[in-house]
Amino acid sequence: MGFGVASRFSTTSCSKFPAMSSSEAVASNDDLLTEILVHLPIKSLMKFKCISKHWQSLISSPGFSRRRYPDYHLVSGLILRPTYDCVVKKEYDFVPLKYTSTTAPFRSLTFVNIPSGLIILQSCNGLLLCASSISDWNIPCDYCIYNPTSHEFVTVPPLGDENSRFIRRIGLAYDPAKSSHFKIVCIRSDSLEVIQNAGISYQIEVYSSQTGSWRLSGVPFVLPYNSQYGAGVFWNGAIHWISHCHACLCFKVDEEQLQEMPMPPLTRDPADRIAGFMRSFVYFGESREHLHFVVNVDNHSKKFDVYEMQRDYSGYFVKYRVDLDVIIAAFPEMDVPSDEDDFLFFYAFDCYKYSILGIIREANDEESYMVLHIPGKVIRYKLNDKTFTKICDFHPGHEDVEGSQLEFTRLHAYHYMETLARFG
Repeated sequence: MGFGVASRFSTTSCSKFPAMSSSEAVASNDDLLTEILVHLPIKSLMKFKCISKHWQSLISSPGFSRRRYPDYHLVSGLILRPTYDCVVKKEYDFVPLKYTSTTAPFRSLTFVNIPSGLIILQSCNGLLLCASSISDWNIPCDYCIYNPTSHEFVTVPPLGDENSRFIRRIGLAYDPAKSSHFKIVCIRSDSLEVIQNAGISYQIEVYSSQTGSWRLSGVPFVLPYNSQYGAGVFWNGAIHWISHCHACLCFKVDEEQLQEMPMPPLTRDPADRIAGFMRSFVYFGESREHLHFVVNVDNHSKKFDVYEMQRDYSGYFVKYRVDLDVIIAAFPEMDVPSDEDDFLFFYAFDCYKYSILGIIREANDEESYMVLHIPGKVIRYKLNDKTFTKICDFHPGHEDVEGSQLEFTRLHAYHYMETLARFG
């Protein structure tokens, strides 16, 4: 028992055993080894993880990831998927958000052998929920979880029931501060048969990486036939889905409780829920443990309020107010009438060409900003002092899409948050 300790200090023992080399000394000292490894490129770290189980455990530990990326809420960039032809192109663009250089983590998702390719559905605390790139959510698809920093991924087994193909909503729940395990929540229907004109019967299924399997959660419930489908937003231990037609939902992951989510006021066309929602709703997303809902507040789509949800779900409050007049004056190319038949109408609106790609909160709230996409450019707009700077131009290879000068919407912008935290 005392051999390891005594031999380190006994002069007698030192004369019997050869002196430890400098490399051995480094390898046996986790603090010193960590200090060296945290400064290495990602590619080198991934190779070093293969040297031994100890090195793999060290590099994959939450402490190492926090040491390399002390601000694990920091959004380093936005991964952008083109609005049109996403299934054909299967390529992504990247907007760096840090003031220091950040390179694109990938151009396309080709790490698994799926003939149809992969598209991103959701970003969540450094991980991406990906699915086979299909246009019809009624067709079974393959899912995987991908870390774009380490390029590690985990494939998810398909839903076992043949009737589980009608997927309406899905979401990834992952909080590395609490656990390395993740969950996927899926709202699906067994059929599209309308129940007594009330809607469709749906069932929640939950996949846990801890068990490696799907299981039913709760009892079936009814939603209207045309309930909006899509990926959710993870915040406050729950996955949230919005709908322009019906109730917006949130599912508390640990408690496995589904409930309706309150909405901020919609100022346009209050008598018509759908028209009011689509013309007022601008953006919905999470940043630095804050849930934001952005609502247009004028008839010219130049002013909007950024609402923040109370953590107890008691309601929203206005966190920021935005006026685009100064940006429109600086970039007159925004002043182009939008066509109401254009797919992007509900995101670019009827007077000016723009799209909000993200509301990004910083550790110092004075530095929080909005990422705004205008024709050919991406702008950083400070939410407190109202100043703005150009982040980047789109490279010359970009062309207008379907006659529109906007290429991306908030539905296709995903947070890139660098992390080496273990998952699975």
